[in-house]
Amino acid sequence: MAEEEKKQRGLGAAAAMVAVVAVLGALMWPRSPKPVSPPGDAAGAPVPEVAQAPRPPPPPVSQPAASLDPLPPGTTLATPPEAPPLELPPTTQVLTEELFPGTTDWESIPVDDAHQLRIQPLRYNVVTPMPIAVLLEMIDAQGQRQPLPSPRVRVRSQANAAQPWIQVPVKDDGTGSDAKAGDLQYTATLQPTAEQQKLLLGQVLIEGSVEGPGKGTQVIPSMLVYSRGPRAKLTDQWRDFIRQGHLDLEAEVEVEEAGKFTLMAQIFGPNQQPIAWVRQTDELLAGRGHITLEVFGKVLHDAGIDGPYRVRQVLLTRNDENSSQYDPGVPIEEAHQTKAYRASEFSAEPYQPALPPAGTPPSPGPQDLEH
Repeated sequence: MAEEEKKQRGLGAAAAMVAVVAVLGALMWPRSPKPVSPPGDAAGAPVPEVAQAPRPPPPPVSQPAASLDPLPPGTTLATPPEAPPLELPPTTQVLTEELFPGTTDWESIPVDDAHQLRIQPLRYNVVTPMPIAVLLEMIDAQGQRQPLPSPRVRVRSQANAAQPWIQVPVKDDGTGSDAKAGDLQYTATLQPTAEQQKLLLGQVLIEGSVEGPGKGTQVIPSMLVYSRGPRAKLTDQWRDFIRQGHLDLEAEVEVEEAGKFTLMAQIFGPNQQPIAWVRQTDELLAGRGHITLEVFGKVLHDAGIDGPYRVRQVLLTRNDENSSQYDPGVPIEEAHQTKAYRASEFSAEPYQPALPPAGTPPSPGPQDLEH
């Protein structure tokens, strides 16, 4: 009987040990995180994924790290939600309002509680030998212009702080680049000499200033780009045609100096309804050449606007091969009008990115959109 009792106690102890091991195993067994569905909104638009708070690390154990252990049966690794498919290529984008290349907004600073000093280059992209023109004005709380006390404007190269400033005369008499005499919008106009052109090429720093009563000198900065332009120009000769469901716009270019060029344009309906922004970058040799803008068919089909289409705000730039710098030309407000195409003539198929050839190594990163 004593021997039988010892056997029963041994079996009970073994069962208890098995239970303890099972509990510890369940606590320390690595768990795969559950997929988290991104929150949706009422309109069904895609919402950026919200980062989840990190889980506290497990207590240290005297066994290999959990990431090295196999996953428990019946579990799978969580996969992130897929990005929505691209509808349009990078060279065609939907346009919701007209954009004005080569311009910039007003910069402003308070002069006192009731007035603001404002400055704006008349053109942000200035191509030699065009004059540099800068607008300067002071407005009150109602937005009305007020006389400027002792207005001054000066410019110099942004890249060379040691370069002396060039003082620019400021006038409100309708001369130079000033639009109207006595309208209290003052204009500084500089027609650079050949020597000044060399000094100013690139980014130009601008300083406007006034003498505020009891406030001393009030200074406001701004900036513009002064360049030799793309050394190429459009000849005003265009062709338009449908190719494989898309609208091709072929522009003739007279190239003075070979290089890489980007042509950008905005596409509108006959009543100036904004439809698309398009661009194309090509290498061109000196002489006559062509750049063809492709307006992806789906953007025209989905807009549902019949032609003729207006090609506006056209800008040709020269790209620097060794940097992100560029030399822009002068924007053309209205460059071309196409034939009277119907929106239904264009393809409704979404953009399909080309697959790389087999064995192609992965790209090091996303490609930057050229400006």
